[in-house]
Amino acid sequence: MTYPLYRTGTIAVVDGVAHRVSYAVGDNYVHFPQVRDARPAPFPRQELAGPVPVEMCERVFSVQVYAAYRDHRVMVDAAYDNGTARVLEAEWDHEWATINGFVQENSYEYYKTVDMRDLRDYAERQNDLLFTRWRAARFARPVEGITPHGGWPNGQAAVVSGRPRSGVLETEGGRVAEVSTRAEYLGSSCEVAGITLDGSVGVRYLGSDFERAEADGFRQDADGRWSKTVHIFDLARYHEVHRDLLFDQWRESRDSLAR
Repeated sequence: MTYPLYRTGTIAVVDGVAHRVSYAVGDNYVHFPQVRDARPAPFPRQELAGPVPVEMCERVFSVQVYAAYRDHRVMVDAAYDNGTARVLEAEWDHEWATINGFVQENSYEYYKTVDMRDLRDYAERQNDLLFTRWRAARFARPVEGITPHGGWPNGQAAVVSGRPRSGVLETEGGRVAEVSTRAEYLGSSCEVAGITLDGSVGVRYLGSDFERAEADGFRQDADGRWSKTVHIFDLARYHEVHRDLLFDQWRESRDSLAR
């Protein structure tokens, strides 16, 4: 039996329910699977089919699943009914991949089929496909010479229309995950701590090259983390990381059945 919450592809959430869809970033319509005799949108939610206005969707995102296998990061490319998964070595360490039984399928990619019970730190990367649309509708582009000063929670949550999200959340389909929001700033991966209405964003550097962080304007805060306030139009690849809090329960239940 495979992990029942495994998924990949493009997902739209409508009324708290997740649907598999197709969507091109910037398009005005999300394309749901066609059903026979479907009526044109808008129509009752349970009959979603064909092109649907993107405004009807609470979220639209693409999903990639990552985990740790033998203390090494892998992408879970597919999951099978027999409880195994096809994984891609995701740290570009080809020597490690070869030693650990991965098979090279092209110049850069090494794959292996593993027991899902051997995976740890199972998490979804949810790429926010509506972020640029949402940003353009709510914020003005930065004005040269004006430095952003907001973006950090200061007695109130620095959240604009539901972004960013963080903490332990119960999401669609009964999923429970520890969520953090991330984006790239000047090519570096950062955690998005908060967003304020003036377009200021508080970000924390997630890399290990602290000389680069300092050169890019990050400064250590009271907690020793490298932080900076930037403008929302300076961010790229905005996404959420959902560390699945139910996967270990499933894995342990599978282990007990195997004994």
